[in-house]
Amino acid sequence: MDRRKFVKAVAGGAGTTLFGGCYLSGGQKSSRAERRVVMVAFDGLDPRIAAGLMDAGKLPNYRRLAQRGGFSTIATSTPPHTPVAFSNIISGADASVHQIYDFIHRDPRPPGLSSAVSPFFAAAQALPPSRDWKISWGEWELPLVGGEIRNLRQGPAFWDYLIEAGVDVDVYFVPSNYPATTPEGPGRFRAVTGMGTPDLRGGYGEFTLYGPRRGGKVAGGRFVRVRADREHRIKTKLEGPPNFLRKVTRGSPPSVAAPLEIIRDPEAAVVKVRLGGSTALLAQGEWSDWMPVDFPTGIPGAAALGAAGAPTTMRGMVRLYVKQVHPDVELYVSPINIDPMDPLNLVSAPAEFSHELAARHGRYATLGIPEDNKALRSGALSEDQFLSQCAHVEEERAAQYLHALAEHQSGLLFFYFGTTDLLQHMFWRDRDEAHPGRDREQAERYGEVVTDLYLASDHLVGKALDSLGPEDTLIVFSDHGFTTFRRGFNLSRWLVDEGYIKLLQSGGRGRTDPFRNIDWSRTRAYGLGMNALYVNLAGREKFGIVEPEEARSLLEEIREKLLAVRDDDEHGARPIVQRVDFSEDIFAAADPEKAPDMILGYADSYRVGWDSVLGNMPARLVEDNLDRWSGTHLIDPERVPGMLLASRPIAAESASLVDLAPTILDLYGVEKPSQMTGKALLSVAPDRSGT
Repeated sequence: MDRRKFVKAVAGGAGTTLFGGCYLSGGQKSSRAERRVVMVAFDGLDPRIAAGLMDAGKLPNYRRLAQRGGFSTIATSTPPHTPVAFSNIISGADASVHQIYDFIHRDPRPPGLSSAVSPFFAAAQALPPSRDWKISWGEWELPLVGGEIRNLRQGPAFWDYLIEAGVDVDVYFVPSNYPATTPEGPGRFRAVTGMGTPDLRGGYGEFTLYGPRRGGKVAGGRFVRVRADREHRIKTKLEGPPNFLRKVTRGSPPSVAAPLEIIRDPEAAVVKVRLGGSTALLAQGEWSDWMPVDFPTGIPGAAALGAAGAPTTMRGMVRLYVKQVHPDVELYVSPINIDPMDPLNLVSAPAEFSHELAARHGRYATLGIPEDNKALRSGALSEDQFLSQCAHVEEERAAQYLHALAEHQSGLLFFYFGTTDLLQHMFWRDRDEAHPGRDREQAERYGEVVTDLYLASDHLVGKALDSLGPEDTLIVFSDHGFTTFRRGFNLSRWLVDEGYIKLLQSGGRGRTDPFRNIDWSRTRAYGLGMNALYVNLAGREKFGIVEPEEARSLLEEIREKLLAVRDDDEHGARPIVQRVDFSEDIFAAADPEKAPDMILGYADSYRVGWDSVLGNMPARLVEDNLDRWSGTHLIDPERVPGMLLASRPIAAESASLVDLAPTILDLYGVEKPSQMTGKALLSVAPDRSGT
């Protein structure tokens, strides 16, 4: 898809004359609980870019909103990660309350003898069904209780207090809210989960590409080698989630699979695809709709067990894309999403809300990050194909957004758009002439993708503005800004070079678990995650050696050295680390079991290197970033503030993400709870401009 078509797809989806140019709210509200507030979050939109486009007259609806109320920067979280930032927003407080510090946390004392540290996704945790409650026979076992998924964000959400006060709340795709739980109170609560929602396999998105390439796993997916037979047929399978009904004595259970058959027209560029009970007829270059796929478990007596209500199949859904038909078939299969019509794991609260949305608008992507950037980065999708996939996501979101604006006439509507973040990550190098990964031909074609995102968001803001009544409030914001990612700093390599990590063997690259190559009896500090550094603390880490009374002086020593690190002369001998914070200094109640001891704020154009995120130790200390993922916000938070626009005057001199929750509570006359550290930002005087 041409990048201009992406904008048209989003703007077109939002361009229907649903509102007829006037507001839908019906005059005076009977009570504060019935006031209407609309919050629209665009992940990653940068206030500097937005201001420049507003000044150039290219964001007329942003300008209209700013003139009605105000436009400002808004301080992001430390570190400026989306799960951390939205936890700040939801909690009205920093990580002292919600205890989310990075994309990746670690277990400092994992079970077993070999592993010293175990990383995991910071925002949610999936637990398998208890094997204490099961019916067992032969190689099968039927659990009597289901598995559990935990939202690791701690503390109450600001909407809990609204529900208690009788305010209706709808929350769409907001990060750090998986699984969603329904608060108690007279207000109605509905939520669709977003970032953090896994695929059917329990991971965060694995595509499959069938074709002539050599098979094997790649980051974020797999290639399966297939060839058509003389009858132009391909018979293979799509691997699904682990079979939770199979008894396992050691390791992981085997995966279930759905049969996949591809029948190619001998001459035309058309294929018929049969997959797990669904069929699609597709031309080359065509996307399918969402196709439900049933994965049989193979348990004996499945029909009888199914009639009794026992789960004997696992249902998911996929989109297909036909890359090529002749001379060899190439078929892309998206990550297996949880089906909102029949969710194996809940993707909404209440449970039936996802079904209602899918019945109204059609099936929609439920994966927490639905834009398949891993397929783009591995070559499974081209840039145009990736943009077309993103356009499908945005069309789904825009349809739901428009309906929500029309339907939600009192209470709070909170709607999140994430494609703005992912496309800036992917296409930033095309607008950065100094980026080492920039390709001139690609830059000519995709150099305006980032700008186009802002133009598309302006259409969506306009629809919200057109829906406002005289006393309604609209808040549009981003959780952080954006910048370029030219060079990667390999923190673990630096820790080895400086003697803080001691290795059992030299090298260590390429291991499944790089921490197994560390001599923990002589290691004092280690890195894990995007901005985090930990002390190998005695009494906390499994093999900790640094005594608690020595930790502070060690951290101060490391901070001094990190702030002195410079890139080589060829790259201007620039500082790599701009800022270093200690969790105990900036988070009043940091959980020492979860919080990193040190948070690194990188200088502009730098970020942690790809290999260092999970602790690998490549040979080079600093490397050019040649990945398609070329933009970042994981730097010094002062350099990537978010943006804030509101239909009411912004009364505060400065704004922070933790201020949004108290602001919403203030609009409804709800007292701010003691754990919230933010302040109300907006004037609550009625806005009767009606513009």
